[in-house]
Amino acid sequence: MNSGERKEMPTVRRMEKTAREDSDHTRAGASSPRWKRMVVRTIIVMMTACVVDSARGQDLSTPIQGPAQSPERSEIEELKSKVKQLEQSVDSLKKKEPEPSEPLSPGTTTTVPAIDRERGLITDDAYADPRVDNAPFDPALRGFFRIPGTLTMMRVGGYIRTDAIYDFDQLGNINQFRPESIPIPSLGDSNFNMSARASRFSLESRSITKYGDVLRTYIEVDFVGSGNRTEFRLRHFYGQWRNILVGQAWSTFHDSDVIPETSDFNGPNSWIFQFSPQIRYTYALTERQTIAAAVEQPSAGIPATNPVRAESVSATNPLPDFVIRYRYETDDYHFNTAALFRSVGGVTTSGHGDHVLGYGLMASGLVRLWGRDNFVFQAVYGQGISRYFTDTKNLNLDVGYDASGTFNAQPAYGGYAAVQHFWNDNWRSTVTYGFLQVNTSESSPADIYKRTQYVDCNLLYSPVPGFTVGGGVLWGERVNKNDESGDGFRINFLLKYDLVKLQQDMKKVLPF
Repeated sequence: MNSGERKEMPTVRRMEKTAREDSDHTRAGASSPRWKRMVVRTIIVMMTACVVDSARGQDLSTPIQGPAQSPERSEIEELKSKVKQLEQSVDSLKKKEPEPSEPLSPGTTTTVPAIDRERGLITDDAYADPRVDNAPFDPALRGFFRIPGTLTMMRVGGYIRTDAIYDFDQLGNINQFRPESIPIPSLGDSNFNMSARASRFSLESRSITKYGDVLRTYIEVDFVGSGNRTEFRLRHFYGQWRNILVGQAWSTFHDSDVIPETSDFNGPNSWIFQFSPQIRYTYALTERQTIAAAVEQPSAGIPATNPVRAESVSATNPLPDFVIRYRYETDDYHFNTAALFRSVGGVTTSGHGDHVLGYGLMASGLVRLWGRDNFVFQAVYGQGISRYFTDTKNLNLDVGYDASGTFNAQPAYGGYAAVQHFWNDNWRSTVTYGFLQVNTSESSPADIYKRTQYVDCNLLYSPVPGFTVGGGVLWGERVNKNDESGDGFRINFLLKYDLVKLQQDMKKVLPF
């Protein structure tokens, strides 16, 4: 027994003796209340604990005089040593194996069908299209990075593209192959041009909301200015949450997954090419079927002068354009159909206003043939919808005038079909044919647009993801109302690399 314990025991015995005497005295006195006995006992226990702690503290802090060491102290020292060793081991593991970052998540289990993603197009037109539940077009989420401290991911995308264009005859538009611009009669002078206007830049965000779904925003611009100018042009600027879209995006009267891969930036003459400010809601009927409804910005394309009344006319839009769309899709094919309803017309300088009903019906599809080879088509018929076609969007052919000078919606119909073939993993070709016709009114001029045809045959090479080089031969024809026609050929070479998909092995291909 050490000195601390020898000092402690007499004191404890005296306190216990006093407690017993007090207890006996308390039991003997019937007049002493019960609560007083409890207070006395509590004080005695607290004093005893303080004395024991003091004695132990003195024992641990004072050097021990003697050969022996208490078992309690030995156990404490041994435990301290083990704790210190464990702490050192944990610190060492932390340095060797840093915490892995949490992987990026798309925030939805909905996926884009494989056939839509495997076509390997030059453009990002299908990528930009809004999807059900904001399903990511690229499941790998390449290019995304998380904003620190948030549930938001960002992606800076786009591509740089340069075209070298040679026309055997004058084709009107030197940058884009638009059959409607072919001169009649044909002009035999050739022309060479280079352009980077098809390059694009995009900014995308994906945020997980407190409700557990995804809010996607997407902004995209290219450099196609009016005429031959190179300037910013807004293509997409929208946000989508819970399948509610607000902003500017592809028109709902459109199917981005059937856009053919052409060597020309403009695409086929009968392609529904329209970016519309809109409010759209998409509802999933089943896993494979969806229906969408939208109200979109109206814009009537009408002749500037009424030839019968000899009055100037300004287009007015009393109602938005209404679109409803149905889609069925699998991993090997999809079918899409849509209906468009609109009011087209205007008001004359004398205050006379007139509007007629315009409507359109479209059907489109994509079918896997074998491997990645595929077939796409689109067919459209309507009245008062010429502005929706890429070839006639700026020709003001939505309406014409009858013999009395009254508006009438002019019928338009057309379509295209294309086959894409993959020779191997790096080489591919696409052949596209397009047709478009507008039946103008009797009062229209004889040299007004009647129909056009479009053909593109190309061969493209992509040695690595994100890099494409190649070219194609194009032919176009324009026929006027009086059946006079003109045609022409173009060779279009292109080089394009993607800002996101570009890999390190690009150094094996590029000289810089």
